[in-house]
Amino acid sequence: MVAVEESGLGGASSTAARLRALLPAFERNPRLTVAAAMMGSILFTWAPFLQTPDVLYRYWDGPHYVYLAKTLYDVPASHPFTPYNLTPAYYATHFPAYPLLIRLLSPLTLGHYLPAMLLATVVSSVLAAILFYEVLSRFGLVVSPLWTAILFAFIPPRWVIYHSVGASEPLFLVFVFAAFLAYRGNRTGLLIASVALASLTRIMGLLLVPAFMAAALLDRRYRQAALLPLAGLGVVALFSWHLLLYGDFLAYFARNLEQSGHLARVPLLALRSYAAAGNTHDAEFYLGFYALYGAGTLALFRQRAVFLYLLAFFGFNAFVFHFDLSRMFLPMAPFALLAGFDGVLSKPACRAALPFLIWLDCVYAWGLIPQNTVVPSVYEALVRALS
Repeated sequence: MVAVEESGLGGASSTAARLRALLPAFERNPRLTVAAAMMGSILFTWAPFLQTPDVLYRYWDGPHYVYLAKTLYDVPASHPFTPYNLTPAYYATHFPAYPLLIRLLSPLTLGHYLPAMLLATVVSSVLAAILFYEVLSRFGLVVSPLWTAILFAFIPPRWVIYHSVGASEPLFLVFVFAAFLAYRGNRTGLLIASVALASLTRIMGLLLVPAFMAAALLDRRYRQAALLPLAGLGVVALFSWHLLLYGDFLAYFARNLEQSGHLARVPLLALRSYAAAGNTHDAEFYLGFYALYGAGTLALFRQRAVFLYLLAFFGFNAFVFHFDLSRMFLPMAPFALLAGFDGVLSKPACRAALPFLIWLDCVYAWGLIPQNTVVPSVYEALVRALS
């Protein structure tokens, strides 16, 4: 039997063993490994812009968040973004958790808010990767939590951009993953706090309330289900603050309903509109997104809490009417894409394709980042306002 192994007939298993032997430190330190993968992805994305970091600083919506970190929402009528015809009330759409993190970290960058913005993103992204690994491990979602958590640094490409520039998505996912870990441990207080903080990062965090309430009810945690609505009090307090700042309790929604914003009253309006106009390219793009994320959601049907989370976000995205649908789906991506399609992504062929995937990410990010920035004159005005 040993001779057969040594003769090469058992070559596949022996090769795998040798490969594992090359990476003992990675296997012994999975959290460090996924953190390193995330940092590597960020550095790859930054590489062409290290000599011109203003390209990263100017990427939307980072400049808005960093300005709010400096002003704490005390935005005058004449501000750096007035050329875009943005009134102070526009900033009701930017929730405070990420700007506050930027401000909190600014002493580490000697009071310079623009580098603090990227530092806030890096810290959030690395922490999100570690927490995602913990969620995968404790819920038993995939064959290899380590491999899937590494993929989290590179899939989907839209996420590669937003975990490398000024954006609230990484911090939002930190609180989402923290909420899942709290739910797994039946820690109601931590669950409510995590959901509240997610809601103060992006308004979609409110979707966690019905998702976890439904999961708690099905798991017969009736007290937990009854207490979860308390997580929404943070947004109530925020909207009350909007009333004081802008004279409108519902200022957030002024830019986010019907034709003025991102939400519609009928589902799949973007798909319907493009299809009715004969725009096959965009119609098929939206159809593909809904089909891909829908399939990933259904694949996790037996994972009750995760499935209900995905169902809530998929239902919300059905009413999103916005060109940047790929960004709206990012909160679903770690579960629907990575865990939902683990049967494919964990195959040896897919693992071997990781370098090619990284190259594709770089092509995508390096080409797109310079195309979605504030104009130089606005950026210069922002720099003056921050000084």
